[in-house]
Amino acid sequence: MESAQSYNRSLLRLLLINALIKPIWILGIDRWIQLEVGMADYGTYFSVWGLTLTAGFLLDLGLTTYIQRTAANDPGSASRLADLFWLKMLLIGAYLILIAAIDHFYPQLSSTLLWGVAGIQVLNSLYLYVRSWITAAQYFSADVWFSILDKSLLIVLSIVWLSGIWGSIPINLDVFIACQLLTLSISIGVVVYFLIKHQLPLPGQFRFSWAWVCSAWPYAAIVLLMSALARLDGYWLTIWHANGAWEAGRFAAGYRLLDAANMFGYLVASFLLPYLARHRSDAAAVRSAITRARAGLMLISLIAVLVLLIFVKPIAALLYPGMHHSVATLMPIILTALLGYSLTHVYGTVLTANGALRFFQRVIGFFLLVHVALSYCWIPEWGALGSARAALVSQLGTGLTLMHWVHRRNSIPQPISTYIVVIFTGCLVWILN
Repeated sequence: MESAQSYNRSLLRLLLINALIKPIWILGIDRWIQLEVGMADYGTYFSVWGLTLTAGFLLDLGLTTYIQRTAANDPGSASRLADLFWLKMLLIGAYLILIAAIDHFYPQLSSTLLWGVAGIQVLNSLYLYVRSWITAAQYFSADVWFSILDKSLLIVLSIVWLSGIWGSIPINLDVFIACQLLTLSISIGVVVYFLIKHQLPLPGQFRFSWAWVCSAWPYAAIVLLMSALARLDGYWLTIWHANGAWEAGRFAAGYRLLDAANMFGYLVASFLLPYLARHRSDAAAVRSAITRARAGLMLISLIAVLVLLIFVKPIAALLYPGMHHSVATLMPIILTALLGYSLTHVYGTVLTANGALRFFQRVIGFFLLVHVALSYCWIPEWGALGSARAALVSQLGTGLTLMHWVHRRNSIPQPISTYIVVIFTGCLVWILN
């Protein structure tokens, strides 16, 4: 088990390694698949992905966050928490029942696509679940490598597939989904082997308690609200726009850069949560960790936004030849939402580590309503551009509200410069686009 002093070193290594691997997947393989299958088909895949991911709150029910926070506060609870594995299995069964209901009541969705993407969500949830034990046990160095294992395997497999070494396997969404299922299964096996080798607690006899569900539910509500806020744009486009599938594909093309840049926020949050939970009695250490996380993520976000504003046309032409004009208008607006995402990652993690979930839920719920209302008004006329503008408003609003409340609640001086930078950048990009 690593000491707390290894946190910063492991976090830096985590960011650097993921900065090399995950953009290759998002901007390379995933983008290439979209170019091959077309905007409309990929837009349908993107909308189904968002729908199954939002429903996926039922897969986790907040267990991953609960494990990290509980084990960080009480390392002796690890053996008791291992029994949550059986609850995880029950949740997977409930999720599959929900997917079956969606398949039944929405026959316009492709059953093959729906169940394939749902399978990816199940395996990805299991992968994050088994990795959460490693993070909670403070094996930060090991988790650095596990954070890129699935995507590294997928990149290698995709390169072999796309190169034609294995023959003329068709380039379509079915094969794309099958590759993801295979690499996730392998990655889960590797992490389970690590757990066994290091004698971390493994599942015992079946046990179930509603107390576990009640304890995890506040975290599950956060997952549901945040997923709906961030991932349902493709679905809203398909139901509220006359050419919804194509518009969803267009939005997905612009969203890809945000997805690549936003990985830094997810990674920082995954490390920040157990660290804050374990050291929350040390006010100086907590304040320093929050400041470093905010400054680092804001710097990355601002650099990404400014570079895109300056070079948006050549970047769009490079990534999406032949359709870059329609995508270039969306990219700056979508990517500027990264400023809000970054603040939410930092201050949402602070609230989660402190157990202050009710306010977190209210903020996310309020801006989800704002997002849906704006999308409903703007999508029929503006399509993907309407979704992008709605996302910009809701994400910046969420991040600024959480930051203001955390600083006021903890008597920490408000970072005035951050407010100015976020609001000014948001307004500038809105006007320019």
